[in-house]
Amino acid sequence: MRRRLAIVASVAFWSPILLAGGEPAIAPRTPEPCPVVGMTEPFRAAMLASVQPARIAGIRAEEGAYVPEGEVIVALEDGVQRARTELAKAAMDTSLPVDLERAKLNRAKRDFERLKRLKGDDFASSKELSDALAVVEIAQVEYDLAVFSQEQALRSYEREKETLAEYQIRAPFPAYVATHLKHAGESVDQLEGIVRLVQLDPLLVSVDCPLVLAASVAIGDRYLVRPTDTSVTTDPGTPGRQGTVVFASQVADAASQTFKVKLTIDNGDRGWMAGLKVVVDFSVDPSRRTGTAPPAGGLQETDSSAAVRDVRRTQAPTAP
Repeated sequence: MRRRLAIVASVAFWSPILLAGGEPAIAPRTPEPCPVVGMTEPFRAAMLASVQPARIAGIRAEEGAYVPEGEVIVALEDGVQRARTELAKAAMDTSLPVDLERAKLNRAKRDFERLKRLKGDDFASSKELSDALAVVEIAQVEYDLAVFSQEQALRSYEREKETLAEYQIRAPFPAYVATHLKHAGESVDQLEGIVRLVQLDPLLVSVDCPLVLAASVAIGDRYLVRPTDTSVTTDPGTPGRQGTVVFASQVADAASQTFKVKLTIDNGDRGWMAGLKVVVDFSVDPSRRTGTAPPAGGLQETDSSAAVRDVRRTQAPTAP
């Protein structure tokens, strides 16, 4: 009886396939929402330090200040170095050593020419003419040394001037002053950190994506980025900004089976901070792919965006 039932079930399963003359049809899978949690980071960070031991004369940007590129952030006491620079400049500007050696050379040449005429008239000996020629050669070498010393004085001045500039530590990029590690009046050793700067526009978003997304994420793609806590940004309405992929690692992490992806988002209004927990919507949306303009009215919420919202709702703290 059991054998008969098994045969009937097998015939019922395979009969439509055999009659159709093909393999069983598989329904196509639709793209599923794929929100990935990540973290915002400064686009760049720098620790300002002195390249030599010195004493801090003053820090000209307070913590929390935004500074443009090239602005002086830390001034070091530079009295001794400024004096060295002025001495080097004075040595460079003077032409007295060169003028002196030129005059000696010209006199030696005149004496030699005079002796040549006297030798022709038999009033000067060959030894006198030879000695005069040696004096000319020595004078020529001394003149060349004076010219070389003048050139070296120029190089020395340039070196001292560059060293003096190092006593004014400037911002290497438009930055936010994150931390003061030292204060005015303190001494610092060589390469000891004084001020930490970070660049927050654009803002970097770093996420560890599952390997299933490796074939679909490419540099230049655009995806929606949302904070998990909507109360920590200044965006009006539903917060969300477009992120552009700038890095997609070709090396996976073997332990977690993920690969690193980095995106940049505009943050000119400074509405988002570094260290913010965010969710990146990696759903396949042609409007966010490279070379395709976003829809009118900005980014629209997709089904996967709704999933992101659900993730954020589940992570929000519940009222006691």
